[in-house]
Amino acid sequence: MKKIQTLFLTGLLCVTTILQAEEGKVTLTSKSLKESIVIDKNGNKVIKLIDTKKVLPGDTVFYENSVDNGKAEPVKNMVLNNPIPKEMAYLTDSAKCEKPCTILYSVDNGKVFDKPENLKIKTEKGVHIARADEYTNVRWILNQPLAPNQKVSVSYKAKLR
Repeated sequence: MKKIQTLFLTGLLCVTTILQAEEGKVTLTSKSLKESIVIDKNGNKVIKLIDTKKVLPGDTVFYENSVDNGKAEPVKNMVLNNPIPKEMAYLTDSAKCEKPCTILYSVDNGKVFDKPENLKIKTEKGVHIARADEYTNVRWILNQPLAPNQKVSVSYKAKLR
């Protein structure tokens, strides 16, 4: 049996990856959608998610990653790592998880992950607490095993610089 402990996701690409295990499969689907403001039939402004064929500076992109456990047994120690494309600036508090999980961030391309208040950046002027737009990666650690035939989605938003 193969254990799947960490899934690395690619930020900008819309990719579907299937990871095979002996008893079944765990499927990872990653997609990116652009936020667009549209006017509904009542004249109200509504945010709609649309395909990311064209993204302009200042546009907000919604990244969603879904894992489907098709195995006959729970997947334990599920960790999802998502690099934030360097052209994108992570939006504060936008990382979400459908199930109880711990969300951590990195400012060094995924070498070290921690809570926002513990992330520090060294510059010529000294050391400061990292701003959200300085994050390079997001990590979701599921607090419980992913049961057979269950799915979990994690997401975050970033703005094109």
